[in-house]
Amino acid sequence: MLDVSQATSLLQSLGVSSAVANKAVERSAQSAGTDAQSFLKILQTNLTELTASAQSANTASATRTQLQTTAERASPTESTSTTSASAASVKAPFGNFQEFKAWEKGLGDTFAKDYTPPDYIRMITLALSGGDNEAFGRYMFFKNNPQYAVDYESIRNGNLSKFPTDGSTLVKSDLSKMDTETAAHYRKNPHQLLAAEGFNMDPTLLKKRMEGNTEGISDPEWLTNHRWTATGTIESNNRTMYAQATFIGLDGKGADSYRLAKYDTATGRIIDFDGRSYDPITGEEA
Repeated sequence: MLDVSQATSLLQSLGVSSAVANKAVERSAQSAGTDAQSFLKILQTNLTELTASAQSANTASATRTQLQTTAERASPTESTSTTSASAASVKAPFGNFQEFKAWEKGLGDTFAKDYTPPDYIRMITLALSGGDNEAFGRYMFFKNNPQYAVDYESIRNGNLSKFPTDGSTLVKSDLSKMDTETAAHYRKNPHQLLAAEGFNMDPTLLKKRMEGNTEGISDPEWLTNHRWTATGTIESNNRTMYAQATFIGLDGKGADSYRLAKYDTATGRIIDFDGRSYDPITGEEA
């Protein structure tokens, strides 16, 4: 069964406002319960309606400003492919964990009126709200991705992010391995692709289901345990697959967009790129 209790957090991590996310999930759950197919289909409709209502409530000037800002940004493909290159020329505004904590406490608390969370914020949103226990995890992320540390400092002082805000860099699915029609659909609707991944469902099979395909319809978990291929549907542990997959981005070229340390599930420690092991709370090296 689909765990709808996680839906609100997932939507917020994708950049949906908390008010819209809560209302959309509540409406969808009342109508569909926990059936994956019905819930996601109704959720998609509710999100479209509620988002449109929220947007219409904005002032015309704010809308014009946001459109202008969006037009000035690089396209998702350009941003994804140049992210790793920009990291090499940027120096983090701190040198160690203690300096990071002081830097973080000194960040401003002013956000632009038309602020939209950049993709990297959506990815680490739970860590950002995790308090002191998640501080070392945040340090590792910003240390390994200094370009985002500099950008984060900037947006906390009222500036707009210089990085993608449309979710394009958070995609893990390889669109080149989908059929042409499905790939084109998700390029136009990246948030639907991210939602499918977030619920551990194969995007192609989910789209087919939404269009009326009844394969596996008697099993609510079928979509999370199967994957589409050009030669036929195969069994797949999609939860594990997505957990281990790299953020390749909508264009498939962004594998280096995020340099992420790994959590060792056996020891509960953080393993950095050089193989060093750290306590996830204190930052003490093994």
